[in-house]
Amino acid sequence: MKTQPRFKDEDGSVLIVALTMLVLLTLLGFFVAEIAEVEIQVAGNERFYKENLYGAEAGALECAERMQETAALDPGALAWLTPLASKPTLSQVRTNDYWADTNSQQSATDTSIRFMAVEEGVATETSLDMTKTTLYSYAIYGRRYNTAVPQKGRSIVELGFRKAG
Repeated sequence: MKTQPRFKDEDGSVLIVALTMLVLLTLLGFFVAEIAEVEIQVAGNERFYKENLYGAEAGALECAERMQETAALDPGALAWLTPLASKPTLSQVRTNDYWADTNSQQSATDTSIRFMAVEEGVATETSLDMTKTTLYSYAIYGRRYNTAVPQKGRSIVELGFRKAG
């Protein structure tokens, strides 16, 4: 007994299957390329974020180091030390104009990093006994913002600092 093929004239079926697979693989390639492009953008943004955050932190730490090395913290002698009466609000610190108008200091290592310190007075939870050393509290701000490339964003870091006076 002779078996008969189920489909007659199957000559073009392999071509149709191959073209269908080619279309599916092409679409898959486009989707993978799109996902890779988005991932590259996310990685770039993450890099900008970390550069800005670590730069702002470096500026604040540079300010703390300078304050630690300075014998007497006098707002008149140190341009970047702001007196107690003019502590900025958070919205002021976030604006570029505030940093341009204040006596903030530029970092020695990076021109996009600035820092300043604000005197907060006698530190809380310290003794006011005249025989003991008085601790003074300061708020230190570090900022990294590159005006030449503003799309990289900015970061501002605030640190607390205490020093015996």
